[in-house]
Amino acid sequence: MTHRPYEGRLVRLRAREVEDAPAFHRWFNDWQVTGWLGIRYPISVAGEASLLQGAPEPAFVRAAFAVEAVADQRLIGNCEIQSDRVNRSGTVGIAMGERDSGFGTDTMRALCRVGFEVMNLHRIALTVDATNERARHVYRTLGFVEEGVLRDHRFIRGAYRGTVVMSLFRNELQREEAR
Repeated sequence: MTHRPYEGRLVRLRAREVEDAPAFHRWFNDWQVTGWLGIRYPISVAGEASLLQGAPEPAFVRAAFAVEAVADQRLIGNCEIQSDRVNRSGTVGIAMGERDSGFGTDTMRALCRVGFEVMNLHRIALTVDATNERARHVYRTLGFVEEGVLRDHRFIRGAYRGTVVMSLFRNELQREEAR
């Protein structure tokens, strides 16, 4: 491994801290952010802090990270991998509170590297709202393959929407351009 698995060109994955609660609170109460996520109801700052203070997960079951911009160490989002150690499979999730260009792609690439190189996963999967073309484009760019659609899977903003299931194997991850 010639690179740092927790860093991309634009972002760095780090431990989530209680001090991150106000930013997470702001994002998870922003309809533009939560419209694509499974979060339905407002959460308080105290509730978010409580989640961040919770008992640590057993090693390699759930790895959760804050995402910060490399350039200025600004907190811009969070992401996680939930792994199935028996099958060496993981499921990833991402929430970018600051939606600057390139951060999401770089975050997902770093998160997948952690899954493959640190957690020794064989397969990484995700689900994405079928109407979220921007995210689907990012995932395809990284090498994710669409496996199918769960029809009318979620009720969001007054309508049922499909959920696309995508996956990626270690050898399919598209690496970034040389620095």
